[in-house]
Amino acid sequence: MRKPIRFCTIALTFVLLSTTIFSAGCTCLMPSPMPYGPKVTGDGTGGATAVYEDIRGGNQHDFYAQRISPTGDTLWGETGVLIGSGYKDSDSFFDLHIVNDGSGGAFAVWSAYTSEPDWRAAPGQRQIPYLTHLTRVGLEGNMLWQREIGAIYHMISDGSGGVIIASISEEQQLNILKVDSEGNYPWGEDGVQLYFGNYSSSLHMTGDGSGGAIIVQQNLTQTATNFEIFVQKVSSDGSLPWEQKGIHLYPPWGNAEEVRIINDGSGGAIVAWQVESKDIRVQRVDANGNVLWQQDGLPLELNKVAEGPFLHTPLLVSDRTGGAIVIWEDLRRGLASIYAQKVDADGNIKWQPSGEEVCYIKTNSSFWPRTAVSDGSGGVIIACSYKEAETNKKGLLAQKLDPAGRVVWDNGVVVTESDHITHVISSDGQGGAIVAWGSRKSMFKSGRSYVQRIDSNGKLLWGTEGIKLNE
Repeated sequence: MRKPIRFCTIALTFVLLSTTIFSAGCTCLMPSPMPYGPKVTGDGTGGATAVYEDIRGGNQHDFYAQRISPTGDTLWGETGVLIGSGYKDSDSFFDLHIVNDGSGGAFAVWSAYTSEPDWRAAPGQRQIPYLTHLTRVGLEGNMLWQREIGAIYHMISDGSGGVIIASISEEQQLNILKVDSEGNYPWGEDGVQLYFGNYSSSLHMTGDGSGGAIIVQQNLTQTATNFEIFVQKVSSDGSLPWEQKGIHLYPPWGNAEEVRIINDGSGGAIVAWQVESKDIRVQRVDANGNVLWQQDGLPLELNKVAEGPFLHTPLLVSDRTGGAIVIWEDLRRGLASIYAQKVDADGNIKWQPSGEEVCYIKTNSSFWPRTAVSDGSGGVIIACSYKEAETNKKGLLAQKLDPAGRVVWDNGVVVTESDHITHVISSDGQGGAIVAWGSRKSMFKSGRSYVQRIDSNGKLLWGTEGIKLNE
């Protein structure tokens, strides 16, 4: 029997709105206000590499990378290695990306103006180039090479020491680029051009396990009334086995939202999406582009739990056996709670029909974001922010579910009680997780970036407050 959950149910008094941001040639949905914080990737042995920004005065931003050992020692100096500098009038959370290179180093992405522009001008009229850089940092913190690249939407490992990048060109074209360990472009400098709808509000990517990538996007229909879902594959040689437009997973009259994708471990992918705010559907596509589960996706039928459960932003994590764990937030109890459901490789619902409740804590505000990562053994680690109703105390909590959907870390692990806006999570490769977050900042002073490791038993390994990356 599953023990009662007391960890994180949340009274929802407002809905977190998304604001459409147009900058640097990229059109995407971003939460408001613009968050500050680092990005982190685990090295598979319990260590991690992080990328973060530091604001030294005015609009000048410096960008650093730092490697941390499994025991919490900073290996690239006190503040890491400087990988670039530039000028910005906003924080860089959405412009920062980092991927482990498999050799103790990492690929880091950062963006900035080369010199200070006239901030009164519109972003496209500032005349000073706004450049995005891909930097590879080696095992010892040495910068191996750096490339200028188009605006990056997403970046993943190619499984062979390089990366695959979804890039949006100045002409608003979607290009998938592959960059190898030496900084070469096996698919050409412009990459492989994919179908890009009138308005792609959600785009995600996963590896196919053979040096290629599978991309899913949610596109606005020609009537500009609903969203539909397409999934596309780029093989290791840069070809498109599923043709130019890819596979149509969900029709426009269904109004899909918040799409996510993971690798199924067999060359295919599993995709999840929200249907308005009423239900979540899941679909599996094999390596040949065949749709394996029921037409238009397997419904979790959460609309049967309560009338108008008001679902919000599903997350998707592999169960390591060809299935997936879906995580979401809903209002079935009048309070916003986090739930999870497991779907096996054949499309069967494995946990109780309404999902397993993950979190419970009384609060008068919503929380954002929720993040999740596989524990490597068929379970999942979930992190979320909170604000207590009675004390107004803020913090970040994490919880672990085992493969049967049972809570592992009792009432959850308090990662930090600092006033932070956002966080990211990565596997530590040892059954635990690495979490990074940024503290709030003043107008002319940089925020502080932190990283913490949680072991498989829910113990904080890098001190009680984590490791501070910048002073």
